[in-house]
Amino acid sequence: MNKPTLPTMTRRQFLRITAVSGGLLAAGYGLGRRWHHTETAVWRESRYLMGTLINLTLVSENEAHSRAAVQATLAEMARLVALFDHRQPDSPLAILNRDGRLPAAPPELVETISLALRYGDLSGGAFDISMKPLLDQARQANGQTTPDRSLVDYRQVMVNGRSITLTQPGMAVTLDGIAKGRVVDGAAAHLGATGFSNVLVEAGGDLVGNGRRADGTPWQVGINHPRQPGTAVAQLPMTAQAVATSGDYMHTFTNDFRHHHIIDPRRGQSPTELASVTVTAPTAMDADALSTALMVMGSTDGLALVERLPHVEALLVTKKLDIYQSSGFKHVVRSA
Repeated sequence: MNKPTLPTMTRRQFLRITAVSGGLLAAGYGLGRRWHHTETAVWRESRYLMGTLINLTLVSENEAHSRAAVQATLAEMARLVALFDHRQPDSPLAILNRDGRLPAAPPELVETISLALRYGDLSGGAFDISMKPLLDQARQANGQTTPDRSLVDYRQVMVNGRSITLTQPGMAVTLDGIAKGRVVDGAAAHLGATGFSNVLVEAGGDLVGNGRRADGTPWQVGINHPRQPGTAVAQLPMTAQAVATSGDYMHTFTNDFRHHHIIDPRRGQSPTELASVTVTAPTAMDADALSTALMVMGSTDGLALVERLPHVEALLVTKKLDIYQSSGFKHVVRSA
């Protein structure tokens, strides 16, 4: 493992993955246009979904087509969110949690839960979608609680065709560690199907970059430091790739980042080693699940898992601000 170090930082930072070569992705609402020397337009729109800011960027010479595609893509993302959000009382996931069974689940939900269960196996239980009861306990007690793990076991989530069953009464599933990636993948696929091959889709740290920028160069994505706003830990070019970052600062319960929204389902407490994990993978759904799993597994076990997976790389930053990276992570990494 390569281990450059970073200088000690103290200020809290909210994660951003941004297109550094063209400035930040557009903030706020509205469709914006910027013309490059190639006279090809870059269209951007931002919208809030899933409690986070969604950024769409696409390269096109056709304004009307671009506007229509952006609106249709945002509608598709909203449709997917409605399938995966347990907070919406009429969503399929909320119904599963309420009834313990969903006999005719939407195909997208079956696909996502099936992949999540696979990552449960691959991670040795570090990724577990049945841990919603633990998360609810942690939020109510601001992380200061004795965990009750009696309802936490992803192996008790059964998928049979389109039927999904929770085998223990009181179990509940959250897809917060994987569904955002699925929504980003869906947006990129929708844009591709409507003729846009040069796109960047980002949602709160999950990102897909396909094709190239207007000047023909790869999308350039900066991964920000988990403790210092605006400082890039690494920069990576993207032409057909997904990336996701998980961090201890995104929803922290305590100012020292010891207790936060990522919890080890095997122990019922937040993991203690890592401050952030960034994963590159073929899909945002894969990257999303793996970044969460690696936060729990830690640097040694997490990187060992990454080395076994094809087309997957990772960059890990510890709470002591050391950096570890997988053997194939060849991008520019900042050192002290």
